[in-house]
Amino acid sequence: MTRQTTEVETGRREVLRTLARWGPALLLIAVTAWLYATGLATDISLDNLQAHEIRLRGEVAAHPVLALTVFTALYAVATAAFVPVGLVMMLAGGFLFGPLVGALATIVGSTAGAIMAYVAARFAAGDHIRNRLAASRLRRLVGGFERAPFGYLLTLRLAPLSPFGLVNVAAGCARAPFRPYVAATALGAVPHSLIYSYLGAGLGGAFLTGRPPTVAILLTPTIAWPLTALAVVSLLAARMGRRDRAAPGQVG
Repeated sequence: MTRQTTEVETGRREVLRTLARWGPALLLIAVTAWLYATGLATDISLDNLQAHEIRLRGEVAAHPVLALTVFTALYAVATAAFVPVGLVMMLAGGFLFGPLVGALATIVGSTAGAIMAYVAARFAAGDHIRNRLAASRLRRLVGGFERAPFGYLLTLRLAPLSPFGLVNVAAGCARAPFRPYVAATALGAVPHSLIYSYLGAGLGGAFLTGRPPTVAILLTPTIAWPLTALAVVSLLAARMGRRDRAAPGQVG
C-alpha cells in the first residue's frame, strides 16, 4: 500500500468518525428546522385540537393503530428536537386515545425522544465539553449524575418545572450512565403522563358538550382529581430535591 493510499484511507476514516460524532446532532437540528418550517411545531395547540376535534377523532376511530403509532412517533421527534409541545401532546393523548392508552403513548414517546437527544449530545460533546461542565457552575449537575444517576435523574424528571430537554442534553454531555438514564426517564414520565392524560380526557368530555370551558370546569371530578394529583407530585418532587441537596457528599 502506497503512502498516498494510506493518507486517503486515513482521511476517509477521519471523515467517518466526524460524521458518526456529529451526525445525530445535525440530524436533530435538521428535524427541528423542518418542524418549524412546515408549521407543524406551531400547529400543535389546544385551540387546534378543539377546532379539529371531529376530524381527529374520526381518524383515530378509522385507523387506531396507525394513529397511535404516528402520535407516539411525533411525540418522540418533538421531544428530541426541543419543540415545546409536551404538555399539549400529553393532553391530546388522553383526549384522543383515552387516559391509559394516551399515557402509555406519551411515556414511550418521551422516553424515545429523550434517548435520541441524549445520544446526540453524548456523541457530539466528547471529553473536552464534559470536563468543562465539571469545572463550571454546572458541576453540581454533573456530580449528581456521577453520585446517584438514577435517583438524581428521577428527581429531575418528577419536578414539574424541570427543563426536560436541557436535562437530556446535560445528561448526554456529562455521560450519565445509559441504563439508569433510560430507567429514570421512563419511570419519571409515568406520573405526569397519567395525570395530564386524565386531564386531557376530562377536557375532551367538556369539549364534546359544545360549551366553552369556564372556571366551573375545575370543580368537576375529571379535572379536579388530576390537578390535585399534579399538586401532590409537585410537592413530593420538591421534597426529594431538598433531600438530595442536603445529602452528604454533594458536589458543590
